[in-house]
Amino acid sequence: MPTIPIPDKRLKAVSDKDFAVLKEIEKELGVSAKLVDGNVELEGDGGKCWIAEQVLNAISLGFDANKAYKLFNDEYFLETIDLDVLFGKNEKLIERYKARVIGSEGRAKRVLEDLSEAHLSIWENKIAILGTFDKLSEAKEAITQLLKGSTHAGVYAYLEKNKREAKRREILGKMA
Repeated sequence: MPTIPIPDKRLKAVSDKDFAVLKEIEKELGVSAKLVDGNVELEGDGGKCWIAEQVLNAISLGFDANKAYKLFNDEYFLETIDLDVLFGKNEKLIERYKARVIGSEGRAKRVLEDLSEAHLSIWENKIAILGTFDKLSEAKEAITQLLKGSTHAGVYAYLEKNKREAKRREILGKMA
């Protein structure tokens, strides 16, 4: 029986509206989900519990429930970049790199989401990416480039080029 810890700051997202999130998980996946002392206890089929765990992890990382529910679909994945691991718990450095990903008033994050078509959440010292495999991979590469010091313009150009290429492949695929 997997037990998923929910951070105190995100407990309301799981327990709000008469436990709507847990009820939705139970309905969609056919597993039992109970909130006990700040942890969600899951019971049921292993594969379905794993999907429920992914949904709960997404919510714990700051995604709203509707975005997290995309993980019910086999085509969506969740990946996390742990800035503590990358930067050795150096808070000043972590804040600087989080700011590069978020940008002024959230602009960089919005542009990254729009161009990659993946969803991003920056929660505590983690950057979470939710999307289809291709979109998640593109967003992760873009974030990695930013963390390595690439300019925002260069990263946006990379994503725009990928978007154009995907559109071109889609059009050529329809012609075949």
